[in-house]
Amino acid sequence: MPKAKPDNPVHTIVLPHYEPVFPPGPGRDEFVTACVVCHSPRYITMQPRFSRTTWLSEVDKMKNVYGAHISDEQVQKITDYLVSINGKPDSGQGPKGTYGE
Repeated sequence: MPKAKPDNPVHTIVLPHYEPVFPPGPGRDEFVTACVVCHSPRYITMQPRFSRTTWLSEVDKMKNVYGAHISDEQVQKITDYLVSINGKPDSGQGPKGTYGE
């Protein structure tokens, strides 16, 4: 930690900055290209573990409501990737509420 100057009692520290690492896998390129344009990597990794139904609902919402520039094929690839890195078993029920669960 740098020492404060005698005329400045404020101390500073430098904290490490770690960006989340997204593992390789099918759909990763589409995910990074489409999602990190609007969402920070840290925000994406803070999401709860969602079922496939919920992730699909969220990705569809980004495309159809918020105007994300992704094709229907990319929706499926992005959903598959999100489920692979942050998914949970699907209940088989449709989405409910803001986060679908």
